[in-house]
Amino acid sequence: MIKLYQPWPAPVLAACYREPAVLPEIERWVGTLREQGRIAPDVGFDVVRDRRGAPVGVLRDRTGQCELPQGCFLVFGRAGLRVLDERSFFLLYREPD
Repeated sequence: MIKLYQPWPAPVLAACYREPAVLPEIERWVGTLREQGRIAPDVGFDVVRDRRGAPVGVLRDRTGQCELPQGCFLVFGRAGLRVLDERSFFLLYREPD
């Protein structure tokens, strides 16, 4: 479910966490980016459980960690990986034509 989204300012690859089944795919994608040298070796993505037992994605790097809440996007662009909420994401990017 990793898609190419059109610019601004440049196209990005992004995955939206809409349902728990996509988290393992996102985890594999981040691992592939790391193996290809497109992100730093210390960047990782783990699937953990929150207090209610629901799966949550966690992006981690040398500066800390960031949760990928349901409905948000994990975005890979020139600056590496980042988490954006849906509103922020669609202010910057759009689905391919």
